[in-house]
Amino acid sequence: MSSAASLKFWKYAALGAALVPSVVQAGSIPTTPPVNFTNSSTASVGSTIVNLLDSYASLMQFDSRLRHGPAVMEQNIETVVRMTRSRTAAQTLAAIHDDRTAQPYSVLNGLGVLTSTFMTGIGSSTTATAPASLTPTSYVITTLADYAPTAQGINYLNGATIGFATFGDGTATPLASAANFLNNTIRNNASTEPPKRTFERYMGSTGPVTDPASIAAGVISPLDARYGNYNAVTNKTALTSADTTQFVVPTYFSKFPVPAAYGDTVNWVRGFSVTPAMVAANSGKPITVPNVGSYDASGNFTPTTFNVGDYVPGIGTAPRPYRLSTEVSVPTELWQIINGTNPYGDGAFVSGHTNLAYNQALGLAFLVPQQYEGLLARAADLGNNRILAGMHSPLDVIGGRIEATAIVATNIYNALYDANGNRVDWTNPANTAAYAVYQAYTRTQKYLAQSCGVGSVEACIERTQADADHDHHGGREQEDSNLDQDDARGYTYRMTYGLALAGYAHSPEIVPVQAQVLLLTRFPYLTDEQRTEILRDTSLPSGFALLDGNTWDGWGRLNLYAAASGHGSFFRAVRALTMPPSEAISWGR
Repeated sequence: MSSAASLKFWKYAALGAALVPSVVQAGSIPTTPPVNFTNSSTASVGSTIVNLLDSYASLMQFDSRLRHGPAVMEQNIETVVRMTRSRTAAQTLAAIHDDRTAQPYSVLNGLGVLTSTFMTGIGSSTTATAPASLTPTSYVITTLADYAPTAQGINYLNGATIGFATFGDGTATPLASAANFLNNTIRNNASTEPPKRTFERYMGSTGPVTDPASIAAGVISPLDARYGNYNAVTNKTALTSADTTQFVVPTYFSKFPVPAAYGDTVNWVRGFSVTPAMVAANSGKPITVPNVGSYDASGNFTPTTFNVGDYVPGIGTAPRPYRLSTEVSVPTELWQIINGTNPYGDGAFVSGHTNLAYNQALGLAFLVPQQYEGLLARAADLGNNRILAGMHSPLDVIGGRIEATAIVATNIYNALYDANGNRVDWTNPANTAAYAVYQAYTRTQKYLAQSCGVGSVEACIERTQADADHDHHGGREQEDSNLDQDDARGYTYRMTYGLALAGYAHSPEIVPVQAQVLLLTRFPYLTDEQRTEILRDTSLPSGFALLDGNTWDGWGRLNLYAAASGHGSFFRAVRALTMPPSEAISWGR
């Protein structure tokens, strides 16, 4: 990415000082989600975050048609089959890297030429241990050989850390405030486990999760501990057919062959208790089923055996793609880490890796808005690699993006606004939460500039990029990415994966109140209403699977890449004011 391209957004930031929206809406309070949203895996607490994603339930049960013919869920899995079976060696390495590397560390290279400088200042580590003191640090580029049992092993970089508030010697890292922002502020209540469990054990309604008080006699919450307690090795009798009889059988499962041991689709979803007749029909041998057991480093499978009285788990209602179709090609190295003991605790929707990748990428973009596009591209790339790994489908990845976007925006908004929806003075230390965010942003900008010996991050990017180009380095720290950060069309495609519905009612662009904070540091001169208008003008049209039809809508259609880079129309219904020469801002290129 050229320095001119990377800095072009400042033109729009400056322009914002001379733009006034024609309609101003003030005093709105976030409700979708509210700042006090719940997102717990405990059944009695539940999760309202599921409201962001509940159109998935309709797709499971009815599988709407796409504009070009196939049904959504069928095409969703066929996309995984196609991508995994045509995967290149480079894509295989990228898929393994992003499966095994901790996501906050993994997306750091979205900072481009600033990656090493930022990592050094925040104390990034390939382990869970902080560096003893300020130590020059670079992003680790792996090879396939690194994951061999005789080398670093399959868990290499699994414990890597984005950074720390203090070094091992007890002194504060230069980017301690950034570490607190990334590790705590934006990650608050950001787990995907509640949605995962809701849809992997879906029983016809999300009500028991979003409103636990509504649970009536005979209704089991998908978050009930019994499902997590089951283990095909150590606790084979923890479940009975009564526990899974309410599991919905997704319509589209009929498109895939049922493994012989299950007999029919219902058993394949819900599981079954082994009877003497089943063992007798199996020549007196214990029952075994696909993917329940263990794999060695070479991908050799040892199945778990089930005897009379044992409960054989089904694949659940939102399984990983490889459980649903044997046509999905999982990299050999990754078989050894799959959950072979409890499919009910290993749902695919939504993608946790993608959620955390976007969570951290959006946090980094708030701190370093100069690299906004590169960070979004890196998060999208990690999500795409989850599909290439055979671990997730496009809809799983889209769901991860939606959840992360909503939670990051809501958590930042909660720090910067009061209960009445008024922005507090974040430069005032008395406003503790807001001031902490302000410190994280300003100190990051100052540190990056000073580390380059220049006056701004923009100048640092120009100098560092020029040095990299001179050394024919070209930004090595981005080499594991297969989506160019300048590829707007590629990013936009990965927002939907082409899953356009055949029949839908046109829905207006809904921009949740708090969404505009994601552009706060990108366009600091604009008002809340103007940033909201950018998001509205750059959002995707309606009619894509999962992006519309949720109880809490608006997040899936936000095209932050387009909004941040100023692609297309900048504003609708906005009038430009002429600045006097004394107030004009020079737009360097």
